[in-house]
Amino acid sequence: MRETDPVMARFLRPAYSVDADGRGRWAASGAADTPGEDARCRVFLAADDAGRLQAGFAAFGPPAVIAAADWVCEHATGQTVEFLHTPTLADVEKALALTPTQRYAGLVAIDALANAVIHLKQ
Repeated sequence: MRETDPVMARFLRPAYSVDADGRGRWAASGAADTPGEDARCRVFLAADDAGRLQAGFAAFGPPAVIAAADWVCEHATGQTVEFLHTPTLADVEKALALTPTQRYAGLVAIDALANAVIHLKQ
């Protein structure tokens, strides 16, 4: 592992992971998966009194999935739903230096976030 590998750094120390006991405190969640890669991601969202988002995730799969979910949650935290810029695949790829074979990880995390936002707005 390269010392500056952003995927492994986030995989080894995810800041936004949610354990099973903490999942009940979230207002909404959204999930996505890729059966071919055996990867699953669920993003959890809650908003404070000022409408600022808190985000967390639970994921299963290769390190790139955990890293992408962690990055997406960091990106969403502190924004409001109205002004949330949902990251693009290019954003995730650039931030984590994903290889072409790791692209699916970014898509899973982005899709899970988008689904969580839909559920939060309902």
